[in-house]
Amino acid sequence: MDESVGRSHACPQTAPGHLAAIAHLFGLDAPDVSTARVLEIGCSAGGNLIPFAAWHPGARAVGIDLSQVRIDEGRKRIAALGLRNVELYQADIAQIDPATLGTFDFVVCHGVYSWVADNVQQAILSALRGALAPEGIGYISYNVYPGWKAKEIVRDAMLLRGGAMTTPQEKVSYARGMIDFLEEVAPDDSVLAKALSDYKAQGHTNDDDLLHEELATFNSPCYLLEMESRSRANGLMYLAEATPHTMFATNYGDKVAEPLLKECGHSQVLLEQYLDFVVSRTFRQSLLVHAERASQIRYSLDRRRYHRLHFAAWLPPIDERTRLDDSTQEFGGAGQVLTTSVPDIKAAMEALTARWPWTLSRQELHDAVRARLSSAGIEAAANQEPAIDELLEYLIMHGLARYRLEPVLLSPTSTARLDEAARRLAELVRDDREPCIYNAWHESVPLSAADRLLLPLLDGTCDRDSLIAALLAATRAGVLHFERDGLPLATEAEIRNAAAEHVDTLGERLTAMKLWREVEARHSRFR
Repeated sequence: MDESVGRSHACPQTAPGHLAAIAHLFGLDAPDVSTARVLEIGCSAGGNLIPFAAWHPGARAVGIDLSQVRIDEGRKRIAALGLRNVELYQADIAQIDPATLGTFDFVVCHGVYSWVADNVQQAILSALRGALAPEGIGYISYNVYPGWKAKEIVRDAMLLRGGAMTTPQEKVSYARGMIDFLEEVAPDDSVLAKALSDYKAQGHTNDDDLLHEELATFNSPCYLLEMESRSRANGLMYLAEATPHTMFATNYGDKVAEPLLKECGHSQVLLEQYLDFVVSRTFRQSLLVHAERASQIRYSLDRRRYHRLHFAAWLPPIDERTRLDDSTQEFGGAGQVLTTSVPDIKAAMEALTARWPWTLSRQELHDAVRARLSSAGIEAAANQEPAIDELLEYLIMHGLARYRLEPVLLSPTSTARLDEAARRLAELVRDDREPCIYNAWHESVPLSAADRLLLPLLDGTCDRDSLIAALLAATRAGVLHFERDGLPLATEAEIRNAAAEHVDTLGERLTAMKLWREVEARHSRFR
């Protein structure tokens, strides 16, 4: 991959905790994430490894990348953060002996496989097999057909005009010009017009993504069945997708599910290949394990395995507060509506929502349901487990819940204090073009100009007045500017009020960023 298009940021789907939970869900034992050894092939500047290492001090992370420039950049950030459990190395995966890498519980290769030559693709699968511990879990992302069949028309057109340009900026400019031209001249009912329409419907693509995808030297999609065949040839077995809800045929309606379940029998891979055609899928994030574990995989969800999991979900009542009676109510989450009249289910959704974005174990969820029903003067059912497990299964199958084998839960605090790693990272990214830090869910958290200044100060020693004073000092130094309705604030009183408002709403923002857990009110103020 070209250094100019290297990207380095956290990808939540690659988080070892996420991969371990999925493996558990489908019948496999998973390594302990807190002490895991993690390898990333094509780590760029370590943007996906560094957050994991910061949040898991007992784990060990190793990254390799072809670009010495990116490795040096990542090493500087690691040193600045004071992390001692992550190492980055410059290496060509096609040239090194996989045995020299050691053994790892999790091996991640994100945004590389489809964008390299055939021999490097083979080297990646070989290295994954060689580096993966017996009970390890691999992750690999790649472009897929049939969705990329239409996208290749757009890619070919862009390469025709922009591929020969010298600089990345010229490549992007000429490629976009080609698309604008074709939109004007393509017949309305042509294949080209449809391909262009689909491309535009994906939303605006930034320059880095355009260089990485449409203008990359290599971009070699494949079918899922092809990836399975290549994986088997390297002693690996397809386990699941990093987005498990896409694997269930029933989520696509009876018209799709009934014939496909009959046609595909017990072949999960064949079923998903059919589904790729149904949705014209373009991208996959697949989990791979050693082929010897194939007999252990179970694609029918076993509710007994929920005992080990910790769940998080945001499912508030749509129109009003939760009524713990047998009246019908609607609850919302991720664009879907759940309708129920069962008090136990209502109480469970209320408990999950109250804890969001942090997790509840299955037992904690049962205890919370009983407590809520008891407070409402309702006698809990003698056996709540079937109803609660049915809800959890529905949330898993429809992608409405997050789940881990270990709790995701920050220590509650009533003081203005953040984790040290988060504070250090916030200070380190102050001058970045698009500054962001990462939370316990391995998500990128963009920072505003003011929050870039505030977050490094949240060590528990600064009160409200100190935080406001820091913002005012930054405005006087010209580092920070407050605006209202697009116009800069001019008077000292206006600026002070804006700074105070920003500090007073900091708790809300930290909660939304999943960086802070308040002791009492969800939106308490920093005082």
